[in-house]
Amino acid sequence: MSKEIKLTETPIKEGISELQSSIRTLDLSFSEIIEGDNKLEMVTVFNEIIEDYETLLTQFEALFLSNIDATNEAVEKLKETDRHIAQGIRLAK
Repeated sequence: MSKEIKLTETPIKEGISELQSSIRTLDLSFSEIIEGDNKLEMVTVFNEIIEDYETLLTQFEALFLSNIDATNEAVEKLKETDRHIAQGIRLAK
C-alpha cells in the first residue's frame, strides 16, 4: 500500500468547471406572476410561491458558487502544502 497522496488537478478542475457551467445555465425563473383584477386566494398564494421559489433558487446559486470557490481554494492550499512538504523532504535528504 502506497503512503503517497496524489492530487490530480485536471479531473478536479474539469468537475468544478462542469458544476459552474450547470449552475450558470440553471433557469431561475419559475413562472410569471399573475396580474390583473383577479383576487382569488389561490392566485395570491401562487404568486407568493413563485417569489419564494425564485428567492430560494437565487440563494442556492450563490451558495453553490461560493462552495465552488471554496473547493478551488482548498485545491490550491493542498497544492501549496504538497510543494512545502516536497521541499522539506528534499532539504532533509
